[in-house]
Amino acid sequence: MPRSAQQSAAGATAPKTVAQKLQEERYPPFVRVTMRRWVKWYLDGTEAFWPFSDVAIRFLIAMWFLRSGLVKLNNWDGAVFLAANEYPVGWMDPVSAATTGLAIELIGPALLIAGFMTRPAAMTMAALTIVSQAVYIPTTSNLIAGAILIWYAFHGPGVISIDRAVAGGIKQSALPLARPAIVASEFARERLAPVIMAITRVWIAVSLLNHAQLIQPSVAVQTWLPTTIFAGFPGWLAVIFAGLFLTGFGAVIVSYTLFPLILAYMIIGAHPAVTLFPFLFLGIYEAKGAGFLSLDRAILAWLDKNILFDRAYADIPERWPHIVIVGAGFGGLAAVTKLKRLPVRITLIDKRNYHLFQPLLYQIATATLNPADIATPIRSMFKGDGNVRVIKGEVNAINPAARTVTFDQDCTLFYDRLVLATGATHSYFGRDEWRPYAPGLKTIEDAVAVRGEILNAFELAEAAGDPARVERLLTFVIVGAGPTGVELAGAIAELAKVSVAREFRMIDPASARIILVQSGPRILPSFPESLSQRATRTLENLGVEIRTNSRVTEIAEAQVRIGDDTVIETETVLWAAGVAASPAARWLGANDDRSGRVLVNDLMRVLDKDGKPIDDIFAIGDTAGSNAWNGD
Repeated sequence: MPRSAQQSAAGATAPKTVAQKLQEERYPPFVRVTMRRWVKWYLDGTEAFWPFSDVAIRFLIAMWFLRSGLVKLNNWDGAVFLAANEYPVGWMDPVSAATTGLAIELIGPALLIAGFMTRPAAMTMAALTIVSQAVYIPTTSNLIAGAILIWYAFHGPGVISIDRAVAGGIKQSALPLARPAIVASEFARERLAPVIMAITRVWIAVSLLNHAQLIQPSVAVQTWLPTTIFAGFPGWLAVIFAGLFLTGFGAVIVSYTLFPLILAYMIIGAHPAVTLFPFLFLGIYEAKGAGFLSLDRAILAWLDKNILFDRAYADIPERWPHIVIVGAGFGGLAAVTKLKRLPVRITLIDKRNYHLFQPLLYQIATATLNPADIATPIRSMFKGDGNVRVIKGEVNAINPAARTVTFDQDCTLFYDRLVLATGATHSYFGRDEWRPYAPGLKTIEDAVAVRGEILNAFELAEAAGDPARVERLLTFVIVGAGPTGVELAGAIAELAKVSVAREFRMIDPASARIILVQSGPRILPSFPESLSQRATRTLENLGVEIRTNSRVTEIAEAQVRIGDDTVIETETVLWAAGVAASPAARWLGANDDRSGRVLVNDLMRVLDKDGKPIDDIFAIGDTAGSNAWNGD
């Protein structure tokens, strides 16, 4: 049994009921985890492919209507004649009927393809197919196209559509009835579309039974059954598929089986007409499932309860190993994402309750983005994973012998495996006295402070009457030309030359000097030289002064000294020159490198002072002192 399960501080778990214990024994972790991964992979794959399938289905349906509309537009007299004699509508005169039909066939497809006002467009197009089926020439294409359009009228389009793109904004807007309309559309998609699919299933099943001659509906009823889709099917096969459709069992298997069967019978000429519409319907059926009152839904509910268990953390079996991950940066989140599908309990500890996308901090610093744009609540990322627990706390000690992590001074957590992903902080290379004059970018607080300093420099320059002071205020020095320094220099240049260029009266923000200082021979030294050269040209085109082979030797309140003889007068210095690892090595008493990174072996296991792996403790990301992918 894992040691953490023997410790009360690992988190008390609720007593297991007899049913829970039997369930755990009946479905061992290996079986549950394996099935869980398979089901999740399939569902994720279906979800990933559906947007593209959705676009293809909408496009093909739209083209069918548009072709008919263009034919009528090219022969308007013929369209009016057909409306008067072939499919007259009793409550409309021929010209009005032809005009209405033509408008639907020309405007509806455009809306359907764009995914704009999709529901009303699909409903009117479905109505046109129903009218055509009722009073003109009954065809299977009308029936299947109508069924697909009715489903779209309730479900709406996929994510690649204007409707879905603007839904979030409209829902939060002050437009009259906007929020109720979006809520109603969401209800239709989540609740009513599965019911429509269930009705469609029964309709298909009746058609199959009619083909097998087990039922004999009237001729009028048969007009509304797409029986010809299954032309050539032997009766026994039609009965089997009818049963599968009626029960809603195996939607995926049914779709993948019917597709080649229908295609094969088309090729051998069993079908009176070749059409793509049955395949479009099968694509929806495979992706969206059998809908309401189906065995598939019941099976998925069973899987969700027994296999896809997103149960409460307290209900996770105590015998599952307890993995503690410290740090919710990129490395920590990647570790949780990979491990959460396994039979383990995971506790993620971070001093913040949000994940910060650090590569975009420079955009906060230059007022391009707001803090909320790059901060994601950690709990929201794992709310569907019952075996993941998130704790907000700052770790201050680790005891490898006792297998404990101490955070917030007096809170202790026991672990079976420990992963350190604590990242890095600023390094001033032993000159910490520079910190007040040269802030860095590692946190939202840093970025907000830097933004205030940059914008305040323009404000102070506007009010200053001394030209020398104005020049100092409009001089920005960035120390370090790695990715952060380069992005920051470019963003400040754009801010000065574009964003605030016309907002001041006494100064010209575009005249601001942005100086990028790099101790090495080129900027972006960790990237290919060709990329470094392109970045250099881009920055120089923005007016950034790049000083390579220049080492900062002193930073004071209003100046920066480079080398022994160059002094730059400035009141804004930003630090992007170096990082130091977290104090993880000090917590562990482990080996570290010059930057404070914990030394690890090729399996990312932490090494002690003697170079031996410490049991069950790993370090990843900026915490780990690894020179290559395998730790060598």
